[in-house]
Amino acid sequence: MKKIKEIIALGLFCLPFLPVLGQCNPNDSIESWYDWAKGYQNMGLDYFALSVKDENIVGDSLHKQITKKYVLEKNYFKQDYLNKIVAKLTPFLQRKGIDYQIHVINDTKTFNAFSVAGGHIYITTKMIDWTTSEDELAFIIGHEMAHIDQKHGARKVQQSLLGQSLFGAYGTLAANASLILTQPFGQIDEYQADREGATLVTKAGYDVRKGLRFFKMMSSQENYTTLEKLIRTHPYSIERYTCLEDYITNTLHK
Repeated sequence: MKKIKEIIALGLFCLPFLPVLGQCNPNDSIESWYDWAKGYQNMGLDYFALSVKDENIVGDSLHKQITKKYVLEKNYFKQDYLNKIVAKLTPFLQRKGIDYQIHVINDTKTFNAFSVAGGHIYITTKMIDWTTSEDELAFIIGHEMAHIDQKHGARKVQQSLLGQSLFGAYGTLAANASLILTQPFGQIDEYQADREGATLVTKAGYDVRKGLRFFKMMSSQENYTTLEKLIRTHPYSIERYTCLEDYITNTLHK
């Protein structure tokens, strides 16, 4: 039984290093294969799933590491505004028991928002100031909450824990907090977070179409090349815009 678990763990640990070619609607042999492989990986990781209690503990531990890397605003003047958005979105999440908290990074130069297992969400002051409406900001926050709700953050932790179990002393590197924080979710997860985030903000009563502005802005700063697409961890913004617009129109009917 132990040997079987080691084989499963090896596959789950190595799979993230395969080329990430997934699209929002995989329709060719390569992209369909990766979509299938990602589903297999998730199924296997969920076999070793963290409990919600353990995920919250891990999330708090990761948060401590983040406070050492970034300068967080302690008395941000829009904190109550951000908390209100999180509170408005939370009832529509699928998984219960996660304590969602949003933190503001003092960074006036970088457009960034990210999340980790256990409910911690981070957003830069530059990102907040750039948004033009509560609907748009809610979409960005909803996207990060969707990552957590869909276990994307928890599965990153599980991969590292499996690596530690499989490789012994070398697993310390795999389980290192900085590696967990910097390892990207991947294109498949990003598309899913776009869709689930859009569903989330729609249920909460926000205008989901205002979230599309984010991808228009980001696409103006990207140069599309096929070679780069093969190695990107995030889909191109123009592709995310197209996929999300289709999802909003044909699935959410908005």
